[in-house]
Amino acid sequence: MNYLAHLFLAGDSAESLIGNLAGDFVKGPLHEGRFPPAIAEGIAKHRRIDAFTDSHPDVAAFRRVLIPEHGHWSRVIADVFFDHFLACGFEEWGREPLETFVARVHATLDQHLDLLPERLRAVYPFMRREGWLLGYREREGIELALRGLSRRIARHPPLYEAMHLLDDARGELERRFRAFFPDVMSFAK
Repeated sequence: MNYLAHLFLAGDSAESLIGNLAGDFVKGPLHEGRFPPAIAEGIAKHRRIDAFTDSHPDVAAFRRVLIPEHGHWSRVIADVFFDHFLACGFEEWGREPLETFVARVHATLDQHLDLLPERLRAVYPFMRREGWLLGYREREGIELALRGLSRRIARHPPLYEAMHLLDDARGELERRFRAFFPDVMSFAK
């Protein structure tokens, strides 16, 4: 799961949104006092969702489409593609327009910037200003996300080369996403 999906699966409170988004920016144990309890619980939920996702058979099948060309990096690419499929069908899953959801998330986070973990506090202004969450709906937004991830990973793998699979294997990938996503929604509740 990537940023949009983790925010979607979070609770409505600011602390839940922060914790679930921060999961990719926080490493190590969540010992007492490191974060406020509700944010720590959001980070823990993020980690549980990732573990559930990693063990789901439809996610394994989704990644098998990516593995021949992208091997180890298939997990990272799959996470970004999941956000694309979620964004494209957001009203079906979220019962509100993506723009409404994103505006609410930004308004909530904007009021609690002081609670964001340091690494997320540095990234969030770019995420908001450059419209990452809305951008996942468009191919250009997915390619930008993959290029950005490629730059941040030490080996600089060309993750963006997977873009052709959004066309070439879209039917299979979307079918696997649709089989998986209701399960992770139930798990997150």
